[in-house]
Amino acid sequence: MLPRQALTKAIWHAFVSQPSVEAGLPDIDPHLQQVWARCRRQQRHDHWPMPHRAKGVTFDSILKSKAALVNVAVPAIEDIYEYLENDSCALLICDETGCTLYSCATADMQQKLHDLGIQEGSYWREGIIGNNAVSSARHLAKATQTIGYEHFKQALHDFAVYAAPVFDGNGSAQGCIALVLPANKASVSALGLIHSAARDIASQMRADNMLTESNQHLSEVHVLLEGVAEGVLAWYPNGKIHYLNRKGRELLGLGAGESGRDINTVMTLPQSIQQAIRRGKGVDMIETTIECKGKLIPLVVSLKIVKNDQNETHCYIALLYPLKHIRDLIHHHAGNRARLTFDDIVGVSDAMQRTIRQARHAARGRGPVLLHGEDGLGKSHLAQAIHNASDRQDQPFIAINCQAIPKELMATEFLGASQEGDGVAASKFELAHGGTLFLDQVECLSAEVQAALLHLLKTGLLNRMNGNIVSVDVRIIASSTIDLAQAVTEKHFRGQLLLELQTFDIPVPPLRERREDVAALVERSLMLLTAEKKHSLHASPEAMSYLENYRWPGNHRELRNVIERAVNFTQGTLIEAGDLPDSILLTTAEAADNAQPQSSNNLADAERNTIIRSAILCRGTISKMCDDLQISRTTLWRKLKHYGLEMGDYK
Repeated sequence: MLPRQALTKAIWHAFVSQPSVEAGLPDIDPHLQQVWARCRRQQRHDHWPMPHRAKGVTFDSILKSKAALVNVAVPAIEDIYEYLENDSCALLICDETGCTLYSCATADMQQKLHDLGIQEGSYWREGIIGNNAVSSARHLAKATQTIGYEHFKQALHDFAVYAAPVFDGNGSAQGCIALVLPANKASVSALGLIHSAARDIASQMRADNMLTESNQHLSEVHVLLEGVAEGVLAWYPNGKIHYLNRKGRELLGLGAGESGRDINTVMTLPQSIQQAIRRGKGVDMIETTIECKGKLIPLVVSLKIVKNDQNETHCYIALLYPLKHIRDLIHHHAGNRARLTFDDIVGVSDAMQRTIRQARHAARGRGPVLLHGEDGLGKSHLAQAIHNASDRQDQPFIAINCQAIPKELMATEFLGASQEGDGVAASKFELAHGGTLFLDQVECLSAEVQAALLHLLKTGLLNRMNGNIVSVDVRIIASSTIDLAQAVTEKHFRGQLLLELQTFDIPVPPLRERREDVAALVERSLMLLTAEKKHSLHASPEAMSYLENYRWPGNHRELRNVIERAVNFTQGTLIEAGDLPDSILLTTAEAADNAQPQSSNNLADAERNTIIRSAILCRGTISKMCDDLQISRTTLWRKLKHYGLEMGDYK
């Protein structure tokens, strides 16, 4: 027996033989003295109770919950066991509660421990079997040894036990590993061996946990990528395809076994993508064509370049979007949908009913439509109604004001803008593919775009700015405020284009030629404003008389603006004549004066109109009206009462 062990034996005998000894023992570790004192208060040193043991379903459940620890620790302690197999020893794996999960031992050591009830499922609890290294390692959270007479229980004096806790990445103890040797074989290096093994097991567990989490995240990413609406194609710098999701396979017409193949043997990447790879810079949403298995596939492509920690290219990821899907998204978010139908077109006059009938016939056809008439007649509304009554109603409706596009940008807008590489931004014709393109003020198109439009109407083909020719299915509805025939004569508009556009030639009559529509238009405007103002709005008979007799040079647009102004001017829910603009009141009164001869039959009407005109000019101020009309106040009051005029309407 080593001198240190002999001293410990003497101290232990002194401690257990003298119950009054609690402190002051010479040459003993304070912690050991504390646990001895604690054990003596709870149990006898010369009595060995069988330790508690988990069995059956309970033990199986514990093993299942500690599978991560067991799976990593078993190979580790078996390697140590092979190194120590010539000596009597036992290597144990315990959980954080001290339950023995696994053991490998020499036959003699296994029998000795078994005689003490220490086997798989047994608990190393201080309160039952006294102090021990497994229990101390758990409580002190560090590698610990208990050799021979350092054990309080006499039954353990023949053993030297070394234990070290195993911690996870968060610093929580997952369990411990222990080495049991005969006390006379105690070794200084045994504690270091078991401590090093515990650290290696903890490191391997953390690595396995990270790998498990990474695999789980990778599986989640794969599930996500398989469900996205765009294709995802990834390949390494050496050209080997790393990943191609389901949508990508559908878009490219490929099967599921393309991973690992050289991308250049599967498809031909467009020049724009190849140039981006050479520059080392990604590209976003370029329209291009990929050749795959002999087929040319038009797509919108984004290229992402993934770098590693050394800023070297790890892989390339291409996001593939079907061209039609992108255009549908653009139409949806840009609001390129026709909202109005023929039910929204107001017109009770014969002239307007004739126009609506012609438009309905045009909706059933497929050729171009030309709407011509003055500004402010709602030609764009009529174009929407034609689109919504056609078989293209579920497709895009794009309206372009040709006058609003600068001449220098017109070709770019209508024929596609060149991008980096061979990519070209979609032209207005292509954006309307399958639907309708409404060209408002078509006379403002440049000569270049007129030629492209004529070629498109004749052949269905569009010459892009990069020289590519694409097939486009689009119906053209054009409108004009000028005499296009005169523009052809003056060489401002192509005659052949005019002939193509006149497949359905529909004139829209001005409002002054169909005054019976005014009341219906006023009613529609007031109905819309009623919904906005949350209260009912109407126009008085006198106000309606002015509105119906006005010539409306600005047509529908001017009428809507006048009604909105009047609604904001009126003090209640009824629009009076005084709420109308002076220009309408004066113009209407003068027209009435000029239209009616001054005979005895209508002198009264002429006098009334003169008084109204003066009231408008003088803002309903009596004194100013007397000066203007050169009559006395008494005479003026008498005439106002006679004609039923209220000056409050003109203030």
